[in-house]
Amino acid sequence: TIILYGVASDKTEHERRRIKTVNLLNLIVAVFISIGIFNHFVLHTKMNFWPTLSFVVFAFISLYLSKINLTSLSFILFTLNVNLAILFINKCYPIETGCYVFYFPVIVSIVLLNKPTFRDKFALLHFSLVIIFFSVNLFVDIPAWRLEGVEASQVKVLLTANLIMSATLTGLLSGLMNRMISNQNIEITTRNVRLSKTQEELNVSLREKEVLLAELHHRVKNNLAIISGLLNMQEDATTNEEAKQIIYDTKTRISSMALVHKMLYEESNLKSINFTNYATELIDTLLNSYHLEKNVIFEKECEVVILPIYKSIPLGLILNEAVTNCIKYVFKNAT
Repeated sequence: TIILYGVASDKTEHERRRIKTVNLLNLIVAVFISIGIFNHFVLHTKMNFWPTLSFVVFAFISLYLSKINLTSLSFILFTLNVNLAILFINKCYPIETGCYVFYFPVIVSIVLLNKPTFRDKFALLHFSLVIIFFSVNLFVDIPAWRLEGVEASQVKVLLTANLIMSATLTGLLSGLMNRMISNQNIEITTRNVRLSKTQEELNVSLREKEVLLAELHHRVKNNLAIISGLLNMQEDATTNEEAKQIIYDTKTRISSMALVHKMLYEESNLKSINFTNYATELIDTLLNSYHLEKNVIFEKECEVVILPIYKSIPLGLILNEAVTNCIKYVFKNAT
């Protein structure tokens, strides 16, 4: 329950992992420093009691900040607290006690806490503070913190305790890191399986829609052919030449639209047609309908133009009108 403080569903996987890791490390800091305080009273070792106790208090404050969803402040307080605690312990005790070994679990924690990108402000903050405090620990001496009169027997006990605690912490964090990597691999594998399944479903759906769309164009073409056939019947039934011409002009317009759907049905993408081929076929059809194919030579000079359906139909109607008017008023005596 405590580890899950501040972990919300709206956060990214990395943010949730960082928050859970901070909460766990705060618990570890509180437990191990509390063990150190307990050993102080049992073994009668020398220590600065109140500063050491403050690190435990700060760890619990950091946990409380996570609980109230102030996770960024919790992370900052944790980073300051753990670095200051290691610095303080190293400056309090002689180097022979091996307090510097606590930097090993801190190094491992960097991998758990941070995302491998320079844009991660938390990664930069944590790494920078570790470097700063480590440099201070190496090059700055703070005599006021140094405990005097630490006996050789106590140094040996402290070295053993520090090695055990550091090894335990490092092993625990390494296990967490291994578990994290394993979970990430499982998650990636699961995600890839889901993506492959989704992709296959999308491909099936796309193929179905393509078939339906092709069938739609085919049906539209057939329906337009039926309308054109009805107009043929109407044309045969009337004796008025003007009415015949109007019906015939209407049939050519319908044919120009039907030709678009015919070519779309024959194309693989079902979205656009080669308008150059369309124009050639439309003009040939018009010349044949007026029996001008032997008397009029049609020469085209144009580049290949690919147009979608919403442009092809109106342009086809315009081309139909232009060619029809040419036939009516320019080549009307050529038959």
